[in-house]
Amino acid sequence: MPELSHPEIFRLVLENLQTGVYLVDRERKIVFWNDGAQRITGYLPQDVVGRLPREHFLAPNGNTRATDSQASDPVNLVFRDGKASVAEVSILHKEGYRIPVVLRTVPIRDSHGAVIVAAESFDINLSAHRRTRRHASIAEGGHLDAVACVPGKGFMEAQISEKLARFAQRRAHFAVLLIEPDQMDHFVKTLGKGVVPTILRVIAHAVENSLRPEDLVGRWSGNQFIALLEGCKETEVQNVGERIRRMIGDSEFEWWGDAFSVAAALGGAGARDGDTEELLLSRAQRSLAESVAAGGNRVTVAA
Repeated sequence: MPELSHPEIFRLVLENLQTGVYLVDRERKIVFWNDGAQRITGYLPQDVVGRLPREHFLAPNGNTRATDSQASDPVNLVFRDGKASVAEVSILHKEGYRIPVVLRTVPIRDSHGAVIVAAESFDINLSAHRRTRRHASIAEGGHLDAVACVPGKGFMEAQISEKLARFAQRRAHFAVLLIEPDQMDHFVKTLGKGVVPTILRVIAHAVENSLRPEDLVGRWSGNQFIALLEGCKETEVQNVGERIRRMIGDSEFEWWGDAFSVAAALGGAGARDGDTEELLLSRAQRSLAESVAAGGNRVTVAA
């Protein structure tokens, strides 16, 4: 078919792929941004074309040193060594939360073999797809919180009851983490009450993207969230909580053109023999209170 030999047909194919695809030139600036990239990140082409991805939506996590990030940057490796690569990273959505993706980087060469463009494609990690399907099922049952877009308290209480029963019968370990945004009163005072849903959604997405597919986060009460950690022993809760805390700290929200960072206090507890829902949650609440009293942005686990 002669029409398939026209260069424009390949551009149209790239533009309409559901996989995110963008091209980066020698100046490390984005020169092409397709529909899939827009769908996954929320950014329009005019938001990103001409900009440096590593200073924007692909900015490294806060726990990554800038020098290390630059040295291992797949685009830099493409232009320096001509090497393709695959990496699991998190990218910053336009709404401020991070999304775990699989990022593939390949060199595009001219007729002489010189690398002229780096092509990067990305898809949301499979765990995110599983969460989307689970959310759809929860929403059908009317149990999805309308503000934070995660399960509500009634659904989470039922899950805790089931997990406590399994723990009593089969020693199926699990743990809970209570999560509360820091400085919410300050944000309300300076930005207005309308900012609250935005902050809650950013926190909820950040927590979800920190968890494994079998774990679950839901809205608990007011500004609090609760995460249920499947198969997690009490000795492991601190590490999981630190991962969540860092992911929240790497997120931000935009309000009237200004960007604001977020942080949270976390309190955790693992299931113990003889636990009831009240006993388990009271330990988690005390742990959360300790984190809040210490200034927030920290994880405390019941001793």
